[in-house]
Amino acid sequence: MKFRRSWVPNLVTSGNLFCGFLAVIAAVDGQAFKAAVLICLAASFDTLDGRAARMLGVSGEFGKELDSLADVVSFGTAPALLIYQISLREVGWIGTIAAGIFVCCGAGRLARYNLITTSDKRFFVGMPIPMAGMTAASLALYTGALNPYVATALIGFTGFLMISTLRFPSVEQIAFETFLPIRIAFIVIFVLALARPSQFLYVLPLSYISYGMIANVVWAIRGRGSRSAA
Repeated sequence: MKFRRSWVPNLVTSGNLFCGFLAVIAAVDGQAFKAAVLICLAASFDTLDGRAARMLGVSGEFGKELDSLADVVSFGTAPALLIYQISLREVGWIGTIAAGIFVCCGAGRLARYNLITTSDKRFFVGMPIPMAGMTAASLALYTGALNPYVATALIGFTGFLMISTLRFPSVEQIAFETFLPIRIAFIVIFVLALARPSQFLYVLPLSYISYGMIANVVWAIRGRGSRSAA
């Protein structure tokens, strides 16, 4: 059987899916930290498969659909189940609905991404599901200091961000194309999250959300100023 270059990104995507599956098992077994690390590892695979496809010059509908299916498991189902096991189950049916809404919003976000084509690759419409999944996973690790109702509200809000029309910059855009101080801060946070995940895992997704929200406010002000000048 002849080896094809298109298999490489698909294998990387399968690594994403496999990590998501292992994260589900860890969440069921009550191993919160292990599940959160596996979700972050799945996010690394999710970043690498796109870069591998671009480097090899391969693309196709199969890889696109496989990537979406993997993302639903790794960044929708796994983190929702994790935070439900750790915190949301304490508020009964409200927590169940919030976790379910998170998964549905993630699936909707992926479906919209597959249908909408944009020439500006620097931004996403709605919060990308990998970062939303990492947000939920990090909240699951630090819900000891959070009221379960607050955690439920934060998960619902994260789901809303995924299906919103707010623009969120790609991670590559932040790391390589923004102002130098922002790039340095992002790299430092990323390294700390990898080196000391138990202390800094939550900083990366929350910093991304904060950056995205501030950026949308700045863009809105600039747009209003441009219309006023016109």
